Amino acid sequence: MKVFEKLLYLDRDFISAAYESDKGYSPETKITKTEGINAGVRIPLFSAGASSIESKAYSVSTIGMLSELEEQLSSYPDFSATDYEFGKSSLICWVSGSLTIEKVEVKRRKYTITIIGNPPETSDDDKERLVGDECYFSIHSEEGSFALVPTPDYFMSGLSSFQELTETVIGPIEMPIKALIRVYSVQTSFKQWVAVPMVIMEP
Repeated sequence: MKVFEKLLYLDRDFISAAYESDKGYSPETKITKTEGINAGVRIPLFSAGASSIESKAYSVSTIGMLSELEEQLSSYPDFSATDYEFGKSSLICWVSGSLTIEKVEVKRRKYTITIIGNPPETSDDDKERLVGDECYFSIHSEEGSFALVPTPDYFMSGLSSFQELTETVIGPIEMPIKALIRVYSVQTSFKQWVAVPMVIMEP
């Protein structure tokens, strides 16, 4: 399979930055200043809403960059649960496993204590109430489990919609993948490492 056929997710900002660094390429850069205030106001005191946007033009696509950077990206280490510990700096590494979608539900239980008199005959006490739920992508591997914080626009072919359709249209998901991720010293309540994906592809 060609690179673009295996690709599921690509962080274009990371790949373009790696391409600039490793290939010594200087793209055509344009910085545009925008103001989120009334165009007629020119007093510096009122220009706090101004911001700058940097845009870059490359002569090669991010898919082409990924192909050229294959050797450099392969030099990143594989994640090792024995080497990475809580409290360490973030780590860019490879991990192989299954891409899944997890669902978390937050529930609360209400109790009423009657100090004087008899408790009411009808009560909703001792019943769990759903406060909220959240679906998120995760990777399960032999070295650990990772909760992903992706950018939806970086998914290929509408894969980001899988998250929204979970448990309505889409059921269980388990896709074999190899991913380059940045692991942070942050864990979920379920002891998963929190990671930002850079590249996700089918093996």
